[in-house]
Amino acid sequence: MHLLRNTFTGSALLCSLAVMPSVAQESMFPIWGDEARARGYTLPKPYGLSLSYMDMSNPIQVHSIGLFGHPVLEALEIDAPDADFEGDNITLRGDLWLFPFLNVYGILGYTTGDSTATIRDLSCDVNNVASTGNPFQDAVNQGICLGLNAGADAAIGAPFALELKGGTYGAGFTLAGGVGNWFALVDTNYTYTDLSIIDGEIETFVSAPRVGYRWEFEGGKELRLFAGAMYQKVDQSLSGNLVDLGLPSAINDLINSLAPDGKFEVEQSGTSRWNTVIGAQYALSRDWEVLFESGFGARRTTFISLGRRF
Repeated sequence: MHLLRNTFTGSALLCSLAVMPSVAQESMFPIWGDEARARGYTLPKPYGLSLSYMDMSNPIQVHSIGLFGHPVLEALEIDAPDADFEGDNITLRGDLWLFPFLNVYGILGYTTGDSTATIRDLSCDVNNVASTGNPFQDAVNQGICLGLNAGADAAIGAPFALELKGGTYGAGFTLAGGVGNWFALVDTNYTYTDLSIIDGEIETFVSAPRVGYRWEFEGGKELRLFAGAMYQKVDQSLSGNLVDLGLPSAINDLINSLAPDGKFEVEQSGTSRWNTVIGAQYALSRDWEVLFESGFGARRTTFISLGRRF
């Protein structure tokens, strides 16, 4: 029931890091490119296409869990505030240097992952068991509620997991510049993941400043090393069938007996908004480049990308 984003996708999708050697382009982009070249700057080719893979791990905080479909379920409270998300995604990104200092891009990808949490407490509030209008049925429901409280210890500490899959898309921009061989940039983007197994969405906002140094070699080859930080805000709204939550078998058996079509609603978000990143980008030529980046801290990421410029 707990997951991330996809998170997770555009956060490390760097465009070409600052100035990169290139021949003159037969294109109107970047705007003001002639002026920049006249001042002695070398600019990247204006268009880019890259294929990327990211592996990620992120802690999640659950703000609310709602169960629906039966009076007893609606009075049931499951406390599982912390979860660990493990996932990966593949993305295709197209970008354009609109100005010598501004790159804009769009993202299209697919995210998969598993989220695992542990039940800390389970209880049923008898006073919150809604009346059905049938005194006998109400008494039965209240008895089930009391029985759940008596056996709640069996569920405490039990893990449950949820498999997550969905398409991811978004857009972003990068502000970049440099002095000599030193460069700096800030990459900002927004992505949206539409889950396919359960009804839900992951909205992710990322802003990542970086600074680095570059070395030029013959034949258009270039090495860039960089370090920085990544801010990531992840908000998740999920809903679906209770039987898809991966709850312990005892709870699933109860759900099947009370409401086989029961539903859930969950609101949650990522807990660690900042982490440290380091990486390297190598231009094999003026057309091809590869990038590797690692993120450290409570949120961990590994990112690899192969890009082609036109």
